[in-house]
Amino acid sequence: MKYMLFLSISLVFLFTQEDAGIVENVKAKEDVKVGIYQNAPKIFIDSSGKPSGFFVDILDEIALRENLNINYVSCEWSECIKQLEDDQIDILPDVAYTKYRDKKFVFTQEPVLSSWSVIYKHKNARIDSVLNLQDKKIAVLKDSIQYDAIKMVLHAYGIKALEYKEVLNYSEAFKLLSNHDVDSVVINRFYELNHELGPNVVKTDIILKPSMLKYAFSTKKKDLADRINHHLVELKKDKNSIFYEAKKKWLTPKASTKTPKWLIYVVGVGIFVILTLAISVVIFQRLVTKKTKELLQKEELILLQSKQAAMGEMISLIVHQWRQPLSIISMSANNIELSASLGEKISEEKLCQSMKTISNQTQYLSSTMNDFKNFFKPGKTAEEVDVLEVINKVDSMLAGSLKNNNIVLELKSIDNYKIKTFQSELIQVIINIINNAKDVLKQTKPTNPKITISTTHTTKSLKIIISDNGGGIPKDVINKIGKQYFTTKGNNGTGLGLYMSIIIVKEHLGGSLKWENVDDGARFTIIIKKS
Repeated sequence: MKYMLFLSISLVFLFTQEDAGIVENVKAKEDVKVGIYQNAPKIFIDSSGKPSGFFVDILDEIALRENLNINYVSCEWSECIKQLEDDQIDILPDVAYTKYRDKKFVFTQEPVLSSWSVIYKHKNARIDSVLNLQDKKIAVLKDSIQYDAIKMVLHAYGIKALEYKEVLNYSEAFKLLSNHDVDSVVINRFYELNHELGPNVVKTDIILKPSMLKYAFSTKKKDLADRINHHLVELKKDKNSIFYEAKKKWLTPKASTKTPKWLIYVVGVGIFVILTLAISVVIFQRLVTKKTKELLQKEELILLQSKQAAMGEMISLIVHQWRQPLSIISMSANNIELSASLGEKISEEKLCQSMKTISNQTQYLSSTMNDFKNFFKPGKTAEEVDVLEVINKVDSMLAGSLKNNNIVLELKSIDNYKIKTFQSELIQVIINIINNAKDVLKQTKPTNPKITISTTHTTKSLKIIISDNGGGIPKDVINKIGKQYFTTKGNNGTGLGLYMSIIIVKEHLGGSLKWENVDDGARFTIIIKKS
């Protein structure tokens, strides 16, 4: 009896302690006030009254990890900034960092997004460059980074706007623009992703000051800023985290931007050609099925099957390779237009150079189509090609893409030597290897990323040597790369690029492809025997 009484008292004591612990944990939950304003898709309150957007999804995840009780406070942008300064709210997401704001608030060290300002105009307003904003009415968000950016740019050009119309939110700004009460609106680059802007609104090619978007905190919340910064860094490291899920959900473009009519024509022609090639692929597949029994005992069947498996990959490569030439064409045309708009005298040399650039890139687009067609066309004839010319073509094709990634392509000891081979397929192999090296350099980020091409030859063979300083091929995969479907790029790779390069070199060029680690990187050697 005494034992039962003691046990009962013990259980009561334990449950009481457990309940007390739960109460203590509830009390330990930290209340945090967060300002929220209408700036979809980054941050906004949806039609059901629920806080939503890219910044909200990330902050809610961090709140779970930090045991924070988030209380969202609705306010207009300028009002939110004032409340943060007066310590009425603790956090304001989606704030562009400036040195001036850094003196008033605490920011996360880790940036969340990069952004810039874009100008939209009324369809009847003639605004093709910054110079056309003279004596125009411009709608701007009160106390915003866009307001500061447009004033700074116009001041630098000595241009005076007729009126800056301050608004509390972007919806008000676009209502004014649709009614032509203002000539233009300055907004962030993300706004168009979630809004119908109306038939009277036209996007210009004018972009303004780049900025880094962060979480801003009241000066009393330095510790909270450090904690949230820590979680933000961790989320960005994990490619499967809520950071990348939210980015895909909220910031994936849902509408195409307006492009020049001539560029639309070029792209249209490209799409037509790709569709034609797709039909050719279907016909080719039927031919493969018909000839399978006849070729079953022949080695060529392996090549045909490999090509069929690689069709999707090759089409993707073509689409990818088209982006850079189209961008270069657009940039060259815009440079000429900008010079004309600024009243600059365009020299004959500069104009000829721009036209030559556009012509070269257009020829490359055509060449890419022919290369693809020739790759699947049986019975091609080898021709005598200049090795230096082949390397220069590759350099021209990839120069823009490599430059955008701050990668130097060094041509070293290139022999002025001719050999009988299939030029388009040799170029394709070299491009595949360089693109793989580029991906490695983007991942490893060495101090001075560089890819080097050199050649040597004897009376019997030609060697094209491609090396990089990306740290080399990991020992555990060096014997696996080049096998069908094996890739080190995760979901971003198919494992067919290097595999197809080996097939091309062996079956079509009559050579071999080897790789090894040297110094601070990897070296690939294409060996072609002289026929």
